[in-house]
Amino acid sequence: MLKTEKRNKVLWLSMLFLLLQPIIDVLTSLSIRLNDQAFTLGLAMRFCFLLFICVYLLFTSYVRKPVILGYLLLFGLFIVISIGVQFMVKPVFMWGTELKWLLKNVYFVVCFLFFLVAFRRGFRISPLYYLMIAVILTGAMMTVAGLSDTAFPSYDYWKSGHVGWFYAGNEIGAILAMGLPVVLYFALKGSWWLMVGLLTVMYGLLALGTKVGYGAILITLLISIGTSIVLRLVKREYIQRTKLVTLGILFIVFILMTPYTPVAHNMELQLDWLGVSKEEGKTQVITSEQKDNIVYSGRETYWEEYQAYFQEAPWMQKLFGMGYGGNFTDEAKTIEMDFLDLFYSLGMIGFSLYLLPFVYMLWQLIKQAFQNMKRMMDLEVILVLSGIALGLGIAFIAGHVLTAPGVSIYLAVLMAWMAGGIQYVQLENSMN
Repeated sequence: MLKTEKRNKVLWLSMLFLLLQPIIDVLTSLSIRLNDQAFTLGLAMRFCFLLFICVYLLFTSYVRKPVILGYLLLFGLFIVISIGVQFMVKPVFMWGTELKWLLKNVYFVVCFLFFLVAFRRGFRISPLYYLMIAVILTGAMMTVAGLSDTAFPSYDYWKSGHVGWFYAGNEIGAILAMGLPVVLYFALKGSWWLMVGLLTVMYGLLALGTKVGYGAILITLLISIGTSIVLRLVKREYIQRTKLVTLGILFIVFILMTPYTPVAHNMELQLDWLGVSKEEGKTQVITSEQKDNIVYSGRETYWEEYQAYFQEAPWMQKLFGMGYGGNFTDEAKTIEMDFLDLFYSLGMIGFSLYLLPFVYMLWQLIKQAFQNMKRMMDLEVILVLSGIALGLGIAFIAGHVLTAPGVSIYLAVLMAWMAGGIQYVQLENSMN
């Protein structure tokens, strides 16, 4: 019993840290905006959490410990070699910047492994419940900031939208997008009050004025409505008719108010800037360059720069990466498309190592699909998979997911929940 209590204490502390994420993000935002601090409280707390889970993985006994420690040791060896390569080859090398970038990159991997180990040891309450609260808290802060007119703008120029009291719109959008399917699940299966929480999250996504926010709501509502109807018809899972109707009304209202949202205004400005005509009765062919700009918002330009860096880089950098910003000589910039940033900064060897957790999760999903197809067709599983898909999609298109510790922890929780067998030991209340 003593071991169980200690084990649960570690798990509870990790979930408490997850709940603190919105507060940490607001404090980080204020310290940057008001004091212009590069080293923030959020950075310090996340670095301490990274050390904590490394110590936990090192000194705690668990299944497949040699495999996990072997992977981390291999990744650590790669980092040492990569730093050495950058120091010798890179035109502009800055120790602080390179180490900070590498820590941001490995944060997701280490968090995923930690939650994978921790979740298999059992939980009184599903980790998804804690994630849901953290996401609703983020949405509530966005709502209060917007209603009180104390929000910071999403853009420094003519586009519309706000980030609440937070700092980075892309990061907050990714958090709310990944968490929306989880919040929606609890709203459908739990108290009606959670519908209020769902509205705050949807408001936050729309208020940002980004395509990511709008797309996340559209995709989540379509998947949830379609899945709920099918499961109700085949009597696989009971969902209240009134909540299903409410969800349908939300979808209709969402579509009707689209022309009046910040993202609609921003898209109109972007099309004007690209020279795309909107005159009625006139059809204009959109070029491939214009399509890329609409989808990637100019990131394709930086992608071309990195391709040039990579082609000219020596073979050691092709294998072990070019580090932060590539082989820049003037100013370091990222593509802001996570998988591409990771590939160019870590190289072919590092990127292959980085992808192993995703391969493992995919393998576990395939196994679970064959072993327990019925469980895989539950609304909870489908919506969590939707959250993971949104997170990975945003990581590829808009970035700020895998390379942002404050965001990647949410994806790590969702992926560990899926890869960990999606079964949790429910401890008896007498063990409190």
